[in-house]
Amino acid sequence: MSVYKLFFISLTIFVLSFCSAQYMESEDAAVVMQKSKNFANTESAYPFEVPHDGQMMRFEFRGRMPMNTWKSFDMEIYSASGEYLFSYQDELWSESGVDSDGKWTERKQHAYFDIRFPKQGQYILYLSDSAASNRSTAKTQYSFRVVPIKGDRSWFSHLYYIFGAIALVCLVVIFNKMENAGKNSGAFIQPKSNHRLSKKSANSSKVYWYIFSGSLAWFGVVYCLAVSHDDSDINYIHYAHRHYNMHVDRSIRQQSLSGANFRAGSSKGGK
Repeated sequence: MSVYKLFFISLTIFVLSFCSAQYMESEDAAVVMQKSKNFANTESAYPFEVPHDGQMMRFEFRGRMPMNTWKSFDMEIYSASGEYLFSYQDELWSESGVDSDGKWTERKQHAYFDIRFPKQGQYILYLSDSAASNRSTAKTQYSFRVVPIKGDRSWFSHLYYIFGAIALVCLVVIFNKMENAGKNSGAFIQPKSNHRLSKKSANSSKVYWYIFSGSLAWFGVVYCLAVSHDDSDINYIHYAHRHYNMHVDRSIRQQSLSGANFRAGSSKGGK
């Protein structure tokens, strides 16, 4: 099989994986953004609905902080019965400065976290936040929501790297071949017999279709896994080990299991 065909296969799967990953992030229902001032550091709970067993949900935050300030937020997630599940922390910030290349500005205005919920139903979120010691930052609000999304885009990460790397290597080989072809354009090459060329072409064509069909089948399996609603239970403690901004407070979890209406924040002001 020629390098051109391999490049076409790898590029095709790479593009399909990229488009599919974008699709997985799209909303599965319309959910309005809420203002943080209505929920942060208060007793007000933000309820959200998980429409299906095994549904992927996105916790999304948006806001623009004043320059050289930050605001961090912490949320706790409970089931409708009051069982504590997990916590998530992140922050929004703006920074500026001057270095050898001149002035620079960086901002983080969007934060999100995706996780699968094994069981459908209503859940509640308690939100708290803290800010830099700056009055303007303390008054700066941000928006948030919890929205169901189409699927789990993480399934496509290995396809990105594998087929993207193959496509890049093929592209380097193609450019190298083109460069060598230009250098040897005046050289005489002994032609091969038509019989050998025909047999080699037939074998190459079979290999190409086998690899192309296998790659598409692999992509199809990954796509089905990404959109499937896996309703198996999640061990949130183990899950948190792979996600640095998620954690499970074991003391809160044990106490929440002792009473249906228990809730206590680990660092919740005003609660």
